[in-house]
Order: sequence, then structure tokens, then C-alpha cells
Amino acid sequence: MTKRRTLTRVARTRIFDNAKGTCCLCNFKIDAGRGDKWIVEHIKPLWLGGDDDERNMGPAHYKCAIEKTRQEAPVKAKSDRVRANHLGIKKTRNPMPGSKASGWRKRMDGTVERR
Repeated sequence: MTKRRTLTRVARTRIFDNAKGTCCLCNFKIDAGRGDKWIVEHIKPLWLGGDDDERNMGPAHYKCAIEKTRQEAPVKAKSDRVRANHLGIKKTRNPMPGSKASGWRKRMDGTVERR
């Protein structure tokens, strides 16, 4: 996975101008002068193999970007789980403190000792 880079004000302006001020998600105009909140969004997500360069970025309304992320989160989580299972990585769970599996027990007087 590629690491995200920070964008300068000049780069953000260039991305906005290249898209002619249109949201890359809903295709409606972003009225930045009126105070519409917008962010730079990766068109193809980095976790799906998208590049971290300006050709893969576009301006998006803040609400559109939040909705896109909300829809992508379960898909990303499942793909991560499937990949981990495919590689044979087992899910580790810590036992509940105080249970027999934890290896510790608490006596009635409050002292804790090994089982």
C-alpha cells in the first residue's frame, strides 16, 4: 500500500482547477467561494492499488467523500480478512482477564496469583 503524501496549497488549487471545480463523486459544481467544504479525494483508493499522484485525485464535496468512505469501509475490511485468511494468518484473541484461560486468578482477599 502506498503512503499518502501531504499536498501543498498550490497542488490542491491545481487539482481543483484541473477538475474545473466539479466534484469527482457527484459531478456537481463545488462553490468554494460560497463556503462549500471540499477535500481532495483519491478516485481509485490506495488500498485498491490507486496511485498517490494528482492524476488519481479530484476535488470532492466533504459530504460526498464521507459517504464514499462509509460505503468502502466494509468492503476494505472484508478484503483484508480474506487476504489474511488466504495467507494463513490466524486471528489472535486475548483471553478475558480472570478467566481460566488467562492463567491468573484473583483470591477473595484481592491478591492475584498464577493458576
